[in-house]
Amino acid sequence: IPRAFALDVVMNLFKIPRAFAVSGFGDWNVGQHSFCVAYLALYWAQHRGYDEARRNRLILMGLTHDLHEAATGDILPLLKIPPLRDKLDEIQQQFLNGLGVTPDPTLLPELKALDRMAFLYEIRCTAVINLAQRRRLARFFGEQQEQLLRHAAAYGLPEVPEFLEQMGIQPLDADSPEGLSSP
Repeated sequence: IPRAFALDVVMNLFKIPRAFAVSGFGDWNVGQHSFCVAYLALYWAQHRGYDEARRNRLILMGLTHDLHEAATGDILPLLKIPPLRDKLDEIQQQFLNGLGVTPDPTLLPELKALDRMAFLYEIRCTAVINLAQRRRLARFFGEQQEQLLRHAAAYGLPEVPEFLEQMGIQPLDADSPEGLSSP
């Protein structure tokens, strides 16, 4: 991929809304999400005591994990049936190859955990206009957190709950009026 085009692709990620935002919640874009994953990767690597090379690889994987969305947009996970998932993986690999980026397969479970943590943070950042919406978001946060914790348990990442706490990514209080915005 020519460098100038690669820069256009990457910067375009900041113009592509997240599917969660399109669904009526929040205003995040794919670029913000990718940057959040990379930022979390920095602290996750410190938390786990990774050397500089492993840390940098994980950060780079976080920055580039959704490059395919520059071509496809963000797609809700429930719509990613196996044939579509295969095509998205193929597009992602083409972008990575073009940039000369080779993900470390041993870090993929951690990358997926960081991706889910970034989504939890995105949910926390969503402005809500009433308690009913806050309760729906709190329930959704809990469901997403459960998925993350199941993933962490399956891949031997027991420090995920502690890391979430350290990063301030905690469940929403469903009944708190704090943070409600005006309609």
